[in-house]
Amino acid sequence: MDITRYYSDPTKLREITEYLEGRWIGLEGENRKWVRWEDDKPLIINRPGDIPRLFRKYHFIKPRSIYGTIEVFKILEKKADVTEKYTENVVTVTPFIDIDLIDEESLDKRYVYIVRTAKIIADYVIENNIEKCVYLAWSGAGIHVRFNEKCIDEPLKEYHPLDVGFCLIEYVIDILRPRLIDAIRESGGTVKIENLVSMKRVFTAPLSLHRRLDRAVIFFKPRDLEDFKLEWSNPSNPRHDPDSWRFYEKGGLDELAYKAIRHVGIVRKHGLLEARATRIGVETRELKTVEKPISKNVTKPGRFPVMALLQAARYYLLTGDLEKAKSFGLNRAIFYAWAKYYGPAKRGVAAYRPRGRIYGIKVTGELKRVEEVGEKLQISPRGYFVMGGIEQRPEDFDRYVLRRFEEAGIKAEDAWKAALEYIERFPKTVLRDPQLFYKEVYEPVRDRFVEKVLKRKRGDNEGIMRWLGKTK
Repeated sequence: MDITRYYSDPTKLREITEYLEGRWIGLEGENRKWVRWEDDKPLIINRPGDIPRLFRKYHFIKPRSIYGTIEVFKILEKKADVTEKYTENVVTVTPFIDIDLIDEESLDKRYVYIVRTAKIIADYVIENNIEKCVYLAWSGAGIHVRFNEKCIDEPLKEYHPLDVGFCLIEYVIDILRPRLIDAIRESGGTVKIENLVSMKRVFTAPLSLHRRLDRAVIFFKPRDLEDFKLEWSNPSNPRHDPDSWRFYEKGGLDELAYKAIRHVGIVRKHGLLEARATRIGVETRELKTVEKPISKNVTKPGRFPVMALLQAARYYLLTGDLEKAKSFGLNRAIFYAWAKYYGPAKRGVAAYRPRGRIYGIKVTGELKRVEEVGEKLQISPRGYFVMGGIEQRPEDFDRYVLRRFEEAGIKAEDAWKAALEYIERFPKTVLRDPQLFYKEVYEPVRDRFVEKVLKRKRGDNEGIMRWLGKTK
C-alpha cells in the first residue's frame, strides 16, 4: 500500500501526535529496522508535521509503523533523560495486557479467539465499574487492554509509576487466570497473554499501520468488543474511536492499584520486571521462568525461598505430587517466617504478611484439617494448603520462590534439581520429622545454599558430609 499517502491524512497525524505527547517514539521500517534517536536525542513528535518530516528523513529504513513508550516523560531533550535520569523523569506509565496470536498467518480464522479472550478482561472492567479507565487497542494482529494512565493518581505519590503499572497488570491477569487459561485452551494454543510492562517498552500509536500486515491500529471502548469485526482495522477506512482514550475518570484506578500493590509487591529493581512478568501460553497454567540467569553473578537467594524450595522438594520426594509440593513448600516457609516474627505467644495473628504482601489468595469454601508428612495443616477445597485463610497455589510458589532464585542469577530448574539431589541423601525418617528436617536438612544450608547445595561436587562423600556440617 501507499505508506506516504496513508500518513498524509491530517486527522490521522493529529491523533497520533496527541497520543504520543511526552512519549519517546520509535519508527519501524522494512526488515524490522528501527530509528529511536534523532541527532543523539530521543526521537519525539511535537506537531503533526513532524511525522512526514521524519518519514522523509529516515526514508532509508522505509518507515511503516509508529510506536511510543508506555512511559510519559517530563522532558525529552537529551539521551540522559531516558538513561541516567530515567527514574525521576517518568511522569506516568500506561499499563496494558497484550493478547496476541502466536502465528499471525492464521489471523483471519483465529482472531475470534483473541476477541473472546479480551472479553474476559473487558467483562471484568465493566463489572468493577472502571470502564471509563480502560480502552482497547486492536494492534493489527491482537488486542491491547490499555489502562488509562490518567486514572492513576494517589498511588503515584508513594510508588514509581512503573511499579504501579506492573503490579496492576499482574493482579488483573492473576485473578482472571483460570478463565484466561480456559480461553487459551479453547483457541487450540494459538493465543498468548503477556504482561509487557517494563522499562522503555513501546507499543503502537493509534492509527499507525501494523509492522507487516495491512491493518491499522484502532482504539475502542470495552463495550464495543461485542461488535468488533476485523474489518474495523482496514486502513482504507479504519473504525477508530478517538474518545476512547481521551475521556477518563481521575483516580478511577486508585483502589485497584493499591489492591494490586498489596497482592503482588514491589519488584526490587526495574530491570527485573520483564523476568518477573506473567506470560501465559497453552502448554501450562503455571508461570514460565526465564531460560537464562538474570545476573552473571550468583548471589544469595535468601532464607525464605531456600526454606520453601527445600520443603517443596521434601514433600515431592515423599508423595510424588508436584502441584501440592509447591503449595506445601510456600506454606511451610510462611509458617516458619510467622513463627520467627511472632512466635507462640501471638497465635492470634492470622498470617505472616511481610511488607503487606499476601502469598496466595483468600480461600472460599470450607477448610479441612489434615496431617501430611508429619505436619498438621489446613487444606482448601481445591486441595492446596492454607495459612491464615490464604491459599498457597503452585503459581504463587513460582512467583515468590522460583523467581527469587532467578533474581539471584540461579536458573529455577537448576535450583530445583539441586534441591532434589540434596534432599534425596537423607533417610525418610528425617524427611517425615519436621524438627529433624529443620535441624539437619535446612539449617546447615539456609545461608549457604549456593556453596553447599548448588555448587557441590557429585560423588564426593567427604564433601557431602562437609555440607551437612558433620565433619570437624
